Amino acid sequence: MTTEPKDILLARQAIYNTKKEVVGYELLFRENTDIPKTAVFDGNRATSRVLLSLFTESDITTITHGLPAYINFTAELLHNPPLFEPNTMVIEVLEDICITDKIISSLKKLKQKGFTLALDDFVMDEKYSPILELVDIIKLELPEMDDDALTKTIASLKKYNARILAEKIETPEMFNRCKELGCDMFQGYFLSKPEIIKGKKIAASKMAVLNLISEIQAPEIDMDGLTKVIARDPALSFKLLKLINSAAFKRSNTIDSIHRAVTLLGIDKIKSWASLLALSKLDDKPEALHYTALVRALMCEKLAEYIQLDARDRFYTVGLLSCLDAFFDQQLLEIVKSISLDDAISDALLNFKGPAGLALHTTLNFEKSQWHKINWQALSKYELTVKLINEIYFDTTKLALEISS
Repeated sequence: MTTEPKDILLARQAIYNTKKEVVGYELLFRENTDIPKTAVFDGNRATSRVLLSLFTESDITTITHGLPAYINFTAELLHNPPLFEPNTMVIEVLEDICITDKIISSLKKLKQKGFTLALDDFVMDEKYSPILELVDIIKLELPEMDDDALTKTIASLKKYNARILAEKIETPEMFNRCKELGCDMFQGYFLSKPEIIKGKKIAASKMAVLNLISEIQAPEIDMDGLTKVIARDPALSFKLLKLINSAAFKRSNTIDSIHRAVTLLGIDKIKSWASLLALSKLDDKPEALHYTALVRALMCEKLAEYIQLDARDRFYTVGLLSCLDAFFDQQLLEIVKSISLDDAISDALLNFKGPAGLALHTTLNFEKSQWHKINWQALSKYELTVKLINEIYFDTTKLALEISS
C-alpha cells in the first residue's frame, strides 16, 4: 500500500527559556520546490502562506502544542492583520521595516487588541527608539555582534520592559554567556534545528471555496452579513437566484434579490443552498460527487421531518457537508476544525451525535447498503421503518436529479 506524498507546509524552530524548556515556536516559510537564488523574496506571500498552513491546512495546537507561534509580519500585514486570536501568536516586526507614524499607530492598535510584539534582529539604532516602549520581546542575532557589542546592547535594553531573546545560539558557550548577561529566551542550532512540518495543502481555488463556506456557515452571521457574503460573489448570487426561482422550489412569484431571498426563505435555508452552490465551484470534481452530496443533504432534510421538524435546514447542511473530505482531499476532522460551524453540526459530522447525527448515520449506511449498521431501534422511536426510509431515499434521488439537471 503506497502512502500519498505530503506537502511541506512550513518549518518550526523551538524557543527556550533559561531552564531549556520550550516556551514557543518560530514558524518559518518553506516550499516543496527550490526557489531560484535570483528570485525576489515576497515577505507578504511567505507570511500569508505560513498563516494559511497554520490555521487551515493543519492544526495550530498540534504544531505549537498550545505555545505561542512567532510569525514574521511585513509592514502591509501590520497595517492589515489577519483576524486571529492574540494569544495564539507573537507578531515579529521585521528589521527592514521603516518605522513610520503609520507603523507606530498599527503597532499600538495590535497591542490594544492583546497581541505580543517582538522586534526581530535588533541592533542599536535610533530608528527603533519610537517602538522600544511598545514591544514585549527584543530578538538579538548573535553572529552579528561581538561580545563587547552584545554586552552593551543587553545593558542598554534593561531599562525597557521587554524580554530579550538571543537568536542563533550555536554552542553551549554562547548559551551560557547570553544567560549570564541576562537574556530571557534562546533559539538556535545548539538547542534545536528547524523542523519541517508536512501535510496536505489545499489549492488556492479550493481555499477560496472553503473560506466562503466558513463565512456562510458562521454561527454568528446575521441576515445582513449573509446577504453581503453571497452578494460579494457574482457567480454564487446568480446561481442561488436561479436555483430559488427554478421549478424545484415551485414558487409562484419571482425572487429577484439576495436580500429578498434571505428574508423570504430564512437564513438557515439560504445558508444550506449557498453552501451547496459554493461546492459546485470546485469544477475539478466529478458530477457524481456533487450529486452524492445533494442526495445526502436532501435525505437528511427529509428525515428531519420525522426526527426534528424545526431543524430541517440544519439536517440538510449536515448531509451536504459530509462530503467535504472528498471535495477537498483531506480528512473531515481537519476541514471541520478549519471552518466556523455550529457545534451541533460539527458533532453530527464527526461523531454522529444528536438527532442530525442519527440522520447522517442512517443516510450513509443506507447509501452503502449496510443495513445491519443502521440504528433501527433509535429510528423506531420516530416511526421510521425500512419501507419508509426506502421511499425517502427514492424520492430524494429523484429530486436531486431534477435540481442538478
